[in-house]
Amino acid sequence: MFADLEQILLAFIGFVLLVILTVLAATIYRRAAALRRYRVLDRNREQYGKRFRELIDEGKSFDEFSAFAFPSRSEKWHAVEHVLSGLLEDRKYESAGVSLFDQLGYRSYHERELGNRDAIAKSSAVEKLGRMRCEASAGKLVPLLDEQDAKFVPVTVRALSKIGTLEALEAILERLPELYSRSLVTKKSIERSLRNFGPAAVPDLVRHGEGYSDPVSRASVLEVLGILGAPEALPFAIRSLEHEDSEVRAKALKAVGAAGRDLPPGEKDRVLALLDDPVWFVRLQAAKALGTLRYEKAVPLLSKRLVDANWQVRNASATAVVRTSDDAIGIFLDTLGATDRYAKESVCEEIQKTDFVYRLIDDLGSPGGETYEKSREILRIMVYLGYGTPLREYLKSGADEGIRKELTLILQEGMAS
Repeated sequence: MFADLEQILLAFIGFVLLVILTVLAATIYRRAAALRRYRVLDRNREQYGKRFRELIDEGKSFDEFSAFAFPSRSEKWHAVEHVLSGLLEDRKYESAGVSLFDQLGYRSYHERELGNRDAIAKSSAVEKLGRMRCEASAGKLVPLLDEQDAKFVPVTVRALSKIGTLEALEAILERLPELYSRSLVTKKSIERSLRNFGPAAVPDLVRHGEGYSDPVSRASVLEVLGILGAPEALPFAIRSLEHEDSEVRAKALKAVGAAGRDLPPGEKDRVLALLDDPVWFVRLQAAKALGTLRYEKAVPLLSKRLVDANWQVRNASATAVVRTSDDAIGIFLDTLGATDRYAKESVCEEIQKTDFVYRLIDDLGSPGGETYEKSREILRIMVYLGYGTPLREYLKSGADEGIRKELTLILQEGMAS
């Protein structure tokens, strides 16, 4: 009986070892096969890449490339696809690369893959058609924007933006409210893709933006126009400053700030009014825009925002004051004259965050003038309120001995106060 059990156990152990060896052998074989494929792919890519560039440089017709029309999904077919993708990254060969993708059958192959039920294969086909930049593929990709599966939307929009035709842009803009209603997750991705169309897209962006009743779509278009910095979009952006939706107002301010340096004072006053907006991020964008526009009339209102309840608004206002006013030191000192300790601390914090404190420290190197006196007083108040770290850092590593002596005295006075 024990002999039988021993035989059974040995047989089981032998079976387990056989399974382990089989799995190990299969793994080694797969790795070896993959390594061989990669070696063949690398060799073919190097060979075909060199040959393709030679033929293009020689101005050869397509007939000279027909020998590279290999069976789909073969190792050589993949190698040629890699080579053509590389050609698109070189302006010298970009046009030829786009044409060869079409002529060698890659466009038709990936267009057929758009009907694949496998989501990964389908997404890959969309991405590759976009990379090929074949204008003829735009019409095949547009219907995917209407699919209910939201995960195809970003990759399709991105592919259409790489193709870059007006047909592709119109298709996206016509569907924008519907796309956003289905998935806000795609918003940033769509905005990045719309930027890829470049300045040529501005007229269409403005036309569709004006027509959107949906505030999300209107704000999104204004965001893209602000990044493109398009002066042609200013009338649309200015009209949007009074929109009931706070996001639209904020994005309109970004667009005005990006391209409105030459606006007449009356139009800049409309930006100025939004420094008192009840929504903090609208005030933030108003302060940023005014700092970019460098509208001196805004300085008194910007100085009031140095003590805004929101720290980002305070920071943007401080930056705007520094960029706009020649008397930023006097404005900061006047604001520090407020009796409210919180207001003083807010101003000190922004002086430190915007690095204006280092300008104050440098002013100590020219004693005797009005600027020196104002800078010294601001630094003394900062020390008193607990914002003396930049001064102590300069004492450790600063090169100007005169400034170091002044800072030592200021630190003593501030602590004594």
